[in-house]
Amino acid sequence: MMDTKKDFEFEELIICGCCKQKFNDTEFVPKELSCKHCFCLRCVKTTMLKGLEVYCINCWKRTELDEQSPETLRTQNSILSLIRHLANVKVNNSVDKERKGENCHTHGMPFSFWCYNCQQLICRACGSQSDHVGHSIKSNNDARDHLIGEVQVETIAIAKLMSEIQNLFGHKRQFLLRVLDACNTLKTQIELELNSGWTQNTNDLLQTNEALNSIKPSNLRTDDLYDLQLYLNRLEQVKQKVQNKYSEQFAHGQFEDIISSTNLLDFGMIKQSLSSLQSMALESYKSSDLANPNTHIFFLANYCTAQLFTQYVLPKHVTQLVNGQEFVKNSPGNSSTTQYTNSLSSISSNEPVLITSQNSPPQTILNNVPSVRSVHTFPMFYFNIEVNGTSFGRLVIETRPDVAPKMSKNFEVLTNGDANGCSYKGCSIFQCWEGESVITGDFELNNGRGGKSIYEESYFMPDDTKFPAVRGAVGMRRTQKRHDNMGMVGSQFRIILQEMRGFTAIFGHVVDGIDLVEKMASFGDQTGKPSKTFVISSCGKV
Repeated sequence: MMDTKKDFEFEELIICGCCKQKFNDTEFVPKELSCKHCFCLRCVKTTMLKGLEVYCINCWKRTELDEQSPETLRTQNSILSLIRHLANVKVNNSVDKERKGENCHTHGMPFSFWCYNCQQLICRACGSQSDHVGHSIKSNNDARDHLIGEVQVETIAIAKLMSEIQNLFGHKRQFLLRVLDACNTLKTQIELELNSGWTQNTNDLLQTNEALNSIKPSNLRTDDLYDLQLYLNRLEQVKQKVQNKYSEQFAHGQFEDIISSTNLLDFGMIKQSLSSLQSMALESYKSSDLANPNTHIFFLANYCTAQLFTQYVLPKHVTQLVNGQEFVKNSPGNSSTTQYTNSLSSISSNEPVLITSQNSPPQTILNNVPSVRSVHTFPMFYFNIEVNGTSFGRLVIETRPDVAPKMSKNFEVLTNGDANGCSYKGCSIFQCWEGESVITGDFELNNGRGGKSIYEESYFMPDDTKFPAVRGAVGMRRTQKRHDNMGMVGSQFRIILQEMRGFTAIFGHVVDGIDLVEKMASFGDQTGKPSKTFVISSCGKV
């Protein structure tokens, strides 16, 4: 059996230090606090939970739940595994000790040899029998030294493999984070396109209506031919703009049908499809009916391929989709476009051209290629960060006043600085959780216990935006005032590095500098306190 001292040490590991009950995977689940002490879930709920904080009864350190339930605390699965295997450890140890004192049941001689082939102890008489002929047999001492050496070699090999696996997993994690950043950027770009495209189309229609309304029927009753010709010229200009707008939108509709096809597109297919697009007579546009729509991943792949092609790759012949005219007009007065067209003539028609700073086409060409607009319609704010007095980098955050007007206004005023001197300038990043988030914005105390809003009531209920708390999201942090159980917010905000279910009050997104946030978060200790002093040296609107 195991030593009494070792038994006691094991027993101490598998029982709760508060209620002395044995851990299990139901009611007494072992939960780890930020101080690394473990207690069962029932004791955490009934004894140590105070509001949104859990106080350790051993060291009295505080663990913040951040509006989450105690069930979200980390479960010590290693303790549960130890409980499941502890009985086997005791039994195997007892069997090993009994085995050492046994003699051969057949010959009554001590086990003094080890057979590698059979992996069992044998006596001298057993080694001379036919059962072990040709087997590798060594004395117990030699076998022991050999097995120890083999164990050490295998241990080193496994440790090396585990290290390589860890490195590969880290590489995969960085890759997935880049994919997530790209998806978030694409999502933001598409949201901007939806908003800016609708706004631009509305403005164009309003301008056209104003131009039409400026020509009143009473003006046509004049006998002045110059005035009538002036009205006619003005209408022709308006008609030309409307026709160009129609042709542009019609071309976009055809191009979107190409992207929505059931085939996985490549540059050659897109180039061929673009060259076959033709402007049509004025009629109601009808989108192509796809009987078997492709999967989301195919559609997204086609969309990204098309954007890459239209923004960075130009085929040899690009035709303009407005009135059937060509993009590149080889007129004597257009030397830049003529020179660019001639430079493309030597390239194979099946070979796309990568656009660089040296061979960039004239703007008149690029303006007519269908592509996603990148016009920012939401306000953006910069934050210059210093670490221990040295410049560390720049962070850019975009807010959404359209869905979070109150939080966005509060953030904008504090970023620019209000009349009372309240500003994010000089604020420190007082909490850093590696791979999770960073928190700042407490311009009063810089410790998470202060930071009022710009509004008269100091703290306010956040806008209900329904935005998910994913990587790159920026949200207002709930106030840590002990008398507040309503979840109001002030000036503090959190930048998220991984999905945090249950965290709300999202009002913006990191546009640039997410890698900077990742670096700052890596300097946080187990309690979230940063080991270096990060300060917002300056901030304002971009």
